[in-house]
Amino acid sequence: MHDLSRRALIAGGLVLPSGVHAASASPVAKTTNGPVRGDIDQGIKVFKGVRYGADTGPRRFRPPLAPTPWTKALDATAYGPSAPQGGRDDERQSEDCLFLNVWTPGLRDGGKRPVMVYLHGGAYSSGSGSSPLYDGVRLCRRGDVVVVTINHRLNVLGYGFLARLAGVQFADSGAAGILDILLALAWVRDNAAEFGGDPGRVMVFGQSGGGAKIATMMAMPAATGLFHTAATMSGQ
Repeated sequence: MHDLSRRALIAGGLVLPSGVHAASASPVAKTTNGPVRGDIDQGIKVFKGVRYGADTGPRRFRPPLAPTPWTKALDATAYGPSAPQGGRDDERQSEDCLFLNVWTPGLRDGGKRPVMVYLHGGAYSSGSGSSPLYDGVRLCRRGDVVVVTINHRLNVLGYGFLARLAGVQFADSGAAGILDILLALAWVRDNAAEFGGDPGRVMVFGQSGGGAKIATMMAMPAATGLFHTAATMSGQ
């Protein structure tokens, strides 16, 4: 038995334990930056820790950049680090935090499903899109939608305005976290169809700090066309 490969087990009609999937069955999405390999949960294709931006450490307090493209499928089965923040030790933290998560019923199937992008709360200083509260499986199954959650820069790294102290090269420092979100929404626009979604039906929704960030984006010309409907709670 030990000599049989997982592929041979499947071919022979044997069932793997619940939650275990053969590599050949793992869904692969071809994003504009490079391919990513996810997992399946209750029939929903799940991609966690998908990079949408480059490491922000070398560009601290400045606008984000798209990542360097890759060609080999990267693992997307575990959440990426959250932004550095105090009072939490339940998640990895790093300035290299521009990652998002996608739950979808289908890939490249022309489904044109609504895309729902959730912005977490935390008063601009804490939180992440990796909380179990934001798992998108049930929402996908109930509404036939694509669900996205994101991590972005927080607290002083995302919203500390330094231009008066450090010069014009930091003119956007007070909005770096919002610019991260715009970069993530541009990723959603460019990759929605790959994940069975409709880039013309993107909804942002969020609570507390997430709701406030949505209200801010509603007044930003740079956000025009990146989302089409919005739902906020508490933040405003």
